Amino acid sequence: MPARPETAHRSGSWPYQWLTRLPCSQVGGASACVGNESACDGCQDQPSCAAMRLNYPALILLGVGACAAPIPIDAVPALPPPPPLARAALAEWEVWGRIVVVGWPEARPADTAATPERFARLIGYWMAVPGGADVARRLLDQRSTIAAALAQQSNTGVPDGDSPVRAASTTTPPPEDISLYAYPAWSAAFISAVARRAGVPESDFPSSSRHTRYIDAVLVRAITDPQGVRFRPYAPEERAPRPGDLLCADRSAVPLAHWSMRLTEVGQSRPMHCDVVVRHGPGVVEAVGGNVQEIVALRRFPSDAAGRVLPAPPVQPPFVLVLVAQDQG
Repeated sequence: MPARPETAHRSGSWPYQWLTRLPCSQVGGASACVGNESACDGCQDQPSCAAMRLNYPALILLGVGACAAPIPIDAVPALPPPPPLARAALAEWEVWGRIVVVGWPEARPADTAATPERFARLIGYWMAVPGGADVARRLLDQRSTIAAALAQQSNTGVPDGDSPVRAASTTTPPPEDISLYAYPAWSAAFISAVARRAGVPESDFPSSSRHTRYIDAVLVRAITDPQGVRFRPYAPEERAPRPGDLLCADRSAVPLAHWSMRLTEVGQSRPMHCDVVVRHGPGVVEAVGGNVQEIVALRRFPSDAAGRVLPAPPVQPPFVLVLVAQDQG
């Protein structure tokens, strides 16, 4: 099945300079140039590239032109396959329509319909965590009620002569918005389900509807059994995330200054959010998360030249933790 194109969704307020010089090969998905196409970083078919070749032949001959000749396919080294956790997250992203969220946009993506396939995946996420079956049943009941109401509203027709009977419409009502099922929050259930599908043992990464439960388990294990731990904790400024790692932000009113402070409050409630890193490189980190504006989306965050994610804007939850996978085989 051919890959579906990405649906990009950008923020209107966050600067995008970090995306304007990315080679096409460093931007996820099948789309060619993202950001400033005139930069010609690897986009050989853009009109601006052709103009540059015509206007600056000397530069091209000297090897400093912006648009180099295409590299033969057999000369390009094959990229290693993504680790299981990243692969499982990308598979879910495919099912949800390959929606891309750039930065921290205020507006939601255009495609947020609760299609049967999406709703079924959401139910599956809840079934993967303790206590999730009850939530799944409530959501199924809620959907049945909504479907009945939509069907009632879709009845159309006019009286036939003196008959009071109205003809029923054969038109299927459009799906409701997926935001109707955003609560309870399901981002941790998504991460748990993806971990199970990737073959990560429950003992290394316990399933939970709360991010802090598996984070606490990983942190305690890193302290008590540093040699046998599946994930190691790092501060975002200490380590560039790789595919298969988890990038976590603190959504509380008073965020942690450092992940190690969580060790003083293990077991206590703290709203957090984690995404699975699927691609990385100088200038950008891409991660797939659940319940991102009520959908599964691939998020693009700016990074420095070493690949370390840059701090979030002041009004956004700060990144406080990178869970680095130790065994991604």
